[in-house]
Amino acid sequence: MTVMEPNAPVTDVELDTDADTEAVDTTAHVATATEPRSDPSAPAEAALTASDLAPQANGQLTAEAPGEITPIPIPRPFPFPLPYRMASGRYRSRPIGYQLELRVDIDGARPLRRLSGDYYSISGAAVSYFGSWTVDAVTVQTSTSHVTVVGTARTTWSTTFTVATVTIPRAHLGRPAPAATIEWSTPSGAKGARYHCMWESTSFRTVELEQDCESGVTPFSSYDTRSLPSGGPARTLSVTNAFAEAGVQMLDTGGGNVINTPSGYLWTNASLHHAMQRHFSRWQEQPQYKVWLLHARAHEFGVGLRGIMFDQQGLQRQGCASFYQAISSGSAQNQREQLYVNVHELGHCFNLFHSFHKSYMTPPLPNRPGALSWMNYPNNYNPGGGAPSGAAAFWAAFGFEFDTLELAHLRHGFRNAVIMGGNPFGTGAALEVGEEFLDRMSDTSGLRLGIAPADPRPLLGMPVVLNITLTAERTQMVHRRDQLHPKYGFVHLAVSRPHGDVIVYQPPVQHCAEPALVNSGHDDVLPISAYIGYDAAVGQLFDDPGTYRIRASYAAPDGTMLVSDTATLRVVAPRMSSDDEVAELLLRDQAGMALTLLGSDSPYLADGTNALETVVAEHGEHPAAVFARLALGTNAARPFADVDDTGSVRIRERDLARADELLGAAVDASRGDSGLDDLTVYETLGYLAGSFEAEGETDRARDLRHDAATLAESKHAPTSVLRSLQE
Repeated sequence: MTVMEPNAPVTDVELDTDADTEAVDTTAHVATATEPRSDPSAPAEAALTASDLAPQANGQLTAEAPGEITPIPIPRPFPFPLPYRMASGRYRSRPIGYQLELRVDIDGARPLRRLSGDYYSISGAAVSYFGSWTVDAVTVQTSTSHVTVVGTARTTWSTTFTVATVTIPRAHLGRPAPAATIEWSTPSGAKGARYHCMWESTSFRTVELEQDCESGVTPFSSYDTRSLPSGGPARTLSVTNAFAEAGVQMLDTGGGNVINTPSGYLWTNASLHHAMQRHFSRWQEQPQYKVWLLHARAHEFGVGLRGIMFDQQGLQRQGCASFYQAISSGSAQNQREQLYVNVHELGHCFNLFHSFHKSYMTPPLPNRPGALSWMNYPNNYNPGGGAPSGAAAFWAAFGFEFDTLELAHLRHGFRNAVIMGGNPFGTGAALEVGEEFLDRMSDTSGLRLGIAPADPRPLLGMPVVLNITLTAERTQMVHRRDQLHPKYGFVHLAVSRPHGDVIVYQPPVQHCAEPALVNSGHDDVLPISAYIGYDAAVGQLFDDPGTYRIRASYAAPDGTMLVSDTATLRVVAPRMSSDDEVAELLLRDQAGMALTLLGSDSPYLADGTNALETVVAEHGEHPAAVFARLALGTNAARPFADVDDTGSVRIRERDLARADELLGAAVDASRGDSGLDDLTVYETLGYLAGSFEAEGETDRARDLRHDAATLAESKHAPTSVLRSLQE
């Protein structure tokens, strides 16, 4: 029997039993909704309790020896009163109509005084997720026999039965864990459904963790917090311990497969995503509490990149990686950072944002740069009020824990907002833009943030590239030029679209890098170009003709939030049949991801790669073809790691001839006023030069670098760009 609302009144099957039942023998017969019952008002769960099946000490008949009288033992007094069991933990009802997973959080470690739960609809052998609810504040009444918890719930579905009353018998340690009974009612007191939920675990959620390791990397094991000064109690922490302290059980599925890469291999985002889909044995395109962590050596973005939650395609947040290149010495400081990086990246998989980016969550929350949390950047730590800030102050005060609001998310967030493969990583700011994008009354920071679309009137389907510039009016510390790209999270973008919604842009791959600061001199200009056409939450961001307005914000190292002026671009409707065909190809989700990754060999992105190949082959003269050549050529210029099911890696080597052909054509088409923007041209020539250099072809590499420098000088590129071309 399935009812329309799980906490509405139940008329023909009552989903409860005696609230004082402490344990149920699962072998006992249970009447179901399909079995005839003489009294339709009787409980559906006509189960014997543990007390019915065990010898009694009160002279009653026992189930083990019918007809015999058990002598009454003489009780022996305890030398001291036994403590009571904690009520907090996870409970589960029987699967009749609906099954409820109930979470009670009122005592134990860091109690939040909350309730939450998830409902699952049962139909024969099929189980479907129905919805979630949470109570943000409860009143707790404790007697010698019961604990009663009452609060009003927020739900993912519409209902008038929002008042939850949970009753849990008190039991001494050593006794079986009691069950919890929850009864729903309306604010006016009308009674709804009751559920009898058996105790299941002290943890609020359970997640399967599969960890694999690149050959030559020693994965993190544990860290003794006494090794270096900190703000928390002394203990030995592993990744699973850290989450256990937050109330999340991480079950290490074992195996620890080794991925055999060649010496010196540098991972790319495309290879990482492919490796997860190929090598994560529990990976599926469905929501599940299962996550993959790769312990790797290095990424092509350099030693500053410590970790990455790279799974922001399709059903997201199922995979992450940590990079050990700069933190592998085995020193206490390196072990501490290994622990931090692994917990931090897995935190992203639970949909936790950086402490200083909480305003981009849905619903948005205030940014917390002063949080002593796994999700803060030590270098970004800024409690304000003149208190010490920065990495040294963070580590000295850090207790190796999540902050209170993050705990609430991990323990009591709605299921789809937490579970891997559920909601996308950040769904923007809905119809609101946070205060970081609002006009400032005054700004004495000495910094200016500018944005402009590379093409203010792109055809529908054309990749949208934004030029971002940071100008220093006086000498001060700012982030290095490449870290102004939105994928590093120091610059954010808000896009107002023609149909009225406002999207806070979420890069499909977000990188957690050590902030790299440079001393920017008077009137220094730091530019970066960024493809922003594909968003992690909404997919294709510029998918309709019309006017789009874009604004950027930048979080400077000193905590100042800069805001740019508003840039406008107008997406033009197709003019010819070829425009229509190209738009259809490039507006596919996989094509957007392939452009973001600058190409991929992964069969999981084959549709996107084929779309780019079709644009080049059949529409080579179309203005969009230059972007397809850029992605395909960049992919050809780098190796690609194909990880098989055994952990062996087949490296597809660089195809420099194809890369030279495709990227050379893209650069040649962009030497004038059309094609790729100037910064992308310089960077493309530099990347191709580096690929030739890696293969020992130094003459060709030197020619390409000279071409890039000459072109940059002729176009009066900023000093910071010329300097980077010489490095």
